[in-house]
Amino acid sequence: GGPGGSGSGPGSAGELHPRTGRLVSLSACGRTARRQQPGQEFNHGLVLSREPLRDGRVFTVRIDRKVNSWSGSIEIGVTALDPSVLDFPSSATGLKGGSWVVSGCSVLRDGRSVLEEYGQDLDQLGEGDRVGVERTVAGELRLWVNGRDCGVAATGLPARVWAVVDLYGKCTQITVLPPEPGFSPPTPIPTPPLEPSAPPEDSALAEQGTSGDEGENTARAEVEGRGRGIG
Repeated sequence: GGPGGSGSGPGSAGELHPRTGRLVSLSACGRTARRQQPGQEFNHGLVLSREPLRDGRVFTVRIDRKVNSWSGSIEIGVTALDPSVLDFPSSATGLKGGSWVVSGCSVLRDGRSVLEEYGQDLDQLGEGDRVGVERTVAGELRLWVNGRDCGVAATGLPARVWAVVDLYGKCTQITVLPPEPGFSPPTPIPTPPLEPSAPPEDSALAEQGTSGDEGENTARAEVEGRGRGIG
């Protein structure tokens, strides 16, 4: 399309930005990211979504490969920093300028812990597990693990954020999955107003019944009459 049209393509929502951390190589049309030299390095594995997140959609990745060396594993969150101009830090905890990252069971804002014992321990996730982030319409950050909503991790997110995934420590390869619908607040059921002066039900129904039948009979007679007239 025209300027900015790349974001409207059906595949762009599930792609990673071509600019990445120093040791990341992308494949599968920008959907799979791998950290090179996993035995020698546990850092420099940052990737961001190609486009800002759409509210109410979960940006989901699958853990493809883990190694036994190192401690720590995948970290995931959102950042207001534009990947096209970002000076990539060595890990997600180095992201500042409006960044919220879930690491283990902690939620970090600009590298500092703001919430502990949150969600499911990301360090315990294995190969094949899915983890995702969502910015809700209300500006909340929600974490999703294997399709399960872990609740609100942060509030007051900026309007425009990108997903950020850190192939850190044990996690050496991820693949972005198609976006999934996110949190939908329960719809309140309206309660009908009470009408104390309503007539008894049986008489009201009887009146409706007779008028309804008469109307139906008249309509049927008209239709039959038209049919005969045409013939």
